[in-house]
Amino acid sequence: MKKIIILYIIFFLFSCEKQERVVNLQHSLSLVDSVEINGKMLAFISIYADAPSYDHVYAKGEGMTCVDDVGRYMEVLEYEILIQKNNKLIPIAENMANFLLHLSRDDGLWYNFLFEDGTINKEHVNSRADFGFWAVRGLRGLAAAYNIFKDNPDYENLKKEIINRLKLMNSQIKIILANYPKISESEIGKKPEWMVNDASDITNELLMVLAKLHSTGDFDYFSEMEKFSEAIILRQYNKQGSDIRGMYFCWKNIWHAWGNSHAYALLEVYKITKNEELLNSVRLWADNFIPFFLAHDFPRKIIVNTDAEYKMETYPQIAYGINSVYRGIKSLAEITREKKYSKYANRVFQWYSGANIAKTRMYDPNNGRCFDGINEGSVNFNSGAESTIECLLSMQMNENYTIK
Repeated sequence: MKKIIILYIIFFLFSCEKQERVVNLQHSLSLVDSVEINGKMLAFISIYADAPSYDHVYAKGEGMTCVDDVGRYMEVLEYEILIQKNNKLIPIAENMANFLLHLSRDDGLWYNFLFEDGTINKEHVNSRADFGFWAVRGLRGLAAAYNIFKDNPDYENLKKEIINRLKLMNSQIKIILANYPKISESEIGKKPEWMVNDASDITNELLMVLAKLHSTGDFDYFSEMEKFSEAIILRQYNKQGSDIRGMYFCWKNIWHAWGNSHAYALLEVYKITKNEELLNSVRLWADNFIPFFLAHDFPRKIIVNTDAEYKMETYPQIAYGINSVYRGIKSLAEITREKKYSKYANRVFQWYSGANIAKTRMYDPNNGRCFDGINEGSVNFNSGAESTIECLLSMQMNENYTIK
């Protein structure tokens, strides 16, 4: 792998890292590498890093890196560059944008994994050309990249490439929304037929992309946001008297913590549209499901039966699941300024500092590592890209909280 500019930046940043900040990029940057393809430098973040050395570990049969992780890490860089004014990270953001452009296609579909030799994995079930999870993650990354480079005259050509790639999703969205407003009946309620791959968890991530782009004033996705928001609300469990009332189904009759960003996505749209239905939906979630979630020690999965009975799984608990819930309740607290929501948000956030079922601090602000998860009776002390990135997104959203 080529590390020419990347390594220099990483070592420079390590020496300048502000240790007083809870947000520490040291470990995440140690996972960054690059490869030159067709004369362009592509930066990426390695999928796995196993304890105790935390060296890069490539996923057998998958590859050394993926759009899933690079797309989300671009949002970490977006915050650091635009909010923290750390312009030394711009070359990494540029090369990661190149990576995302390389893994996307001219028809709006995306691949996910890249092999060690720099070739795209086009055969793995989670890397075949598709408009699904890795596509929306890639679009999240390109939306972040657009924000980073849109006002920088030194990157006009890159900005044009990003805009062109972003607009390619419009044809895919048009295909999906062709089913609007068709609704079918499922085992547990109404199912809108205009969700991405029939899944509300993928749909909410696409909604995050549309809201971010629309907020720039350079794109118009008002109608699309309204329709996808409607779909997400239709997937909310609203059975009176149920312990899990307000929960958003992620896939069919299943809720899972990972990818459960429905509340956050709806609130990002609410900031634009001021549609009270969206805010009320999130309040229903926060007033009913969040107390249940906390009382049951952060469950990972809930399956609801046709008789309204449910079964729950506790393990494994991962940062991806915690952050998905945290960003929703934290955003609601910021919008409403209600103390009870702030209290809930802080309780979710404290999972990272040891207020969890394993009584283990999962994030170390001294090196920026977040452990990969809590299993039954043990902690997975590896620290791969996904856990690190999702944790850092939580840290960035709550900069004024200090982990002791």
